[in-house]
Amino acid sequence: MMALSEHEKKTLEQIAQEMERDDPKFASKMRSTPGPPKSRHIAFGIFAAVVGCLVLLAGVAARTPALGIVGFTIMGAGAYLATRRIGSPLIRWRPSSSQSMGPAELG
Repeated sequence: MMALSEHEKKTLEQIAQEMERDDPKFASKMRSTPGPPKSRHIAFGIFAAVVGCLVLLAGVAARTPALGIVGFTIMGAGAYLATRRIGSPLIRWRPSSSQSMGPAELG
């Protein structure tokens, strides 16, 4: 991964400062980090995945493709619930103490 040049860092800082000035609520959301998944979501997701697996196996044993598809869907939804993160995107913004540059200086 390549490091940013000083010019690129200053440009990004200016964009971040303008974003903070234009839409502070959005900027605050971008600064926050998502929390860890809730334990109840993990537990319910694992439970749903196990139930889905059992329904899938029942569909295979009964030679009923529709039941197998339903089981697979439940299993996938359970896996999604168990692994998703609750909260804001992982974008972080750190304000800088450097002075803002004007448009002519970005050139």
